[in-house]
Amino acid sequence: METNLLSKILTDEASETEKEEFYRRLGENKNEEEIFYEVKSLWLRTSQQKTILNVEAEFENLWRKINPETKKKTYSIGRKMLQYAAAIILLLGIGGLSGYFLSGRKSGAITDSGIQKYTATKGSVSTVEFADGTKIWLNSGSELTYREDRKTNQRLAELHGEAFFEVKHRENFPLIVKIGQIAVRDLGTTFNIRAYPEDQTIETSLVEGKADILSSSGNSMVELKPGESAVYNSEDNKIEIKPFQSNILSAWRDGKFVIRDQRLEDIFKEISRWYDVEFIFENQALRNYRYTGNIKKSTTAQHVLKMLKLTTKFNYRIIEKPDKPDVIIIY
Repeated sequence: METNLLSKILTDEASETEKEEFYRRLGENKNEEEIFYEVKSLWLRTSQQKTILNVEAEFENLWRKINPETKKKTYSIGRKMLQYAAAIILLLGIGGLSGYFLSGRKSGAITDSGIQKYTATKGSVSTVEFADGTKIWLNSGSELTYREDRKTNQRLAELHGEAFFEVKHRENFPLIVKIGQIAVRDLGTTFNIRAYPEDQTIETSLVEGKADILSSSGNSMVELKPGESAVYNSEDNKIEIKPFQSNILSAWRDGKFVIRDQRLEDIFKEISRWYDVEFIFENQALRNYRYTGNIKKSTTAQHVLKMLKLTTKFNYRIIEKPDKPDVIIIY
């Protein structure tokens, strides 16, 4: 098998015949299969050019598994090919992007109407900083639009996903963030908003200052106090106020999955947003299994699954999708 096949697989340049042969031989060796998915995960995250991982450290962990001095094992696809792919990743990380992708800074596209658009791709956290000192972190798979309306003296933003705001309060020029059917108005504020389109709820958590939750008509529904979360349910148009733990709120910006008595189905939603994979439950009873723990995001999806399996009785298999997110079957 030619030595650049793995590179062609990673970049989706392999022919259907090459792919069929590659995955057939890959499935014959579980150790090799595990290393391949680690290679693929690191490849995808570094090629996105915006992650919170340390590429050099991850590369060294991967290399220790591949290096013949520490791994005296013959692979059907070939150790040299894995070394070749790992070398490509290292060159991409160090040569192209200075070795480290600690966080992504997104400049944002500006349209003719003056609307600025910012995004965080899957597996990344992007930061945005405006001239007035306002700073915003965007979580994986999130999108933020922003404009300044001089007629109404308002800073207007719209969020799809999750973002953490450190707002520089301007008394005569407030920031209003639209999220679905409601909006948040800052009153000198540090807050987090979680509003992924596929979720039925929108959660706004106030860390410091004050914030108003506004209805679609602009009327105040509730004024949050520090340490409170407002959970809006789009189905019944009701808001529940509850306390939150600051360490859980900051976890996604610190590169961690902090899980506190969460359903496995909800945990897999988080994992799918970060690693850009899709989960399917064959065993429906596993959806409601609850888990508590901390897992670093600077690892592979397979490692996260292994950590969950330590206390959860489930199995999984991965279906490779070259042009789509991989599918992980839970059974």
